[in-house]
Amino acid sequence: MTRRTPVLLLLLASGCAQPPTHELEISAARVEAARQLDAAIFAPELFAEAESSLAEARRLAASEGDYLAAIQAAAHSTLRANEAFFRASSERSVSLRKLQQLRFELKSLLEMAAYRGATAQAPTELSAFQSRYEAIRAMVKERDLLDALAAGTALKPELVAFEKRFRRE
Repeated sequence: MTRRTPVLLLLLASGCAQPPTHELEISAARVEAARQLDAAIFAPELFAEAESSLAEARRLAASEGDYLAAIQAAAHSTLRANEAFFRASSERSVSLRKLQQLRFELKSLLEMAAYRGATAQAPTELSAFQSRYEAIRAMVKERDLLDALAAGTALKPELVAFEKRFRRE
């Protein structure tokens, strides 16, 4: 037997007389940390499992008084929330890097088109493209990273074609 086994046996034998308040607080804090990192967007399955397990732990502790099962559910919630946190962190970082590169490319295309004559020859089109670019920047500020990435990806080929019209070859 390991050193932890007697403690586990003691918990089982005692029936876990105390509510697992500490375990529930830890789990809730980890779920909230994952939520703040947009885990619902970047790791939805893991995050949903973490929330579900936390709700189950709370239900078991409150209504049935099954503290051992509540502790197990809280531990499962904490584990899944941690996994969701780390996956969301990674996915979010990748998305931010892609967005940074994409925004640089879009801004460069706008500047090149303007420099090559779009300001004089197609001011309305240029203004529309600039508005779409600003909308993408606003999405990033509002943390709508996936929407911003999708909008920027859709804008890029149109902007490349627009800029190409003004190249002097």
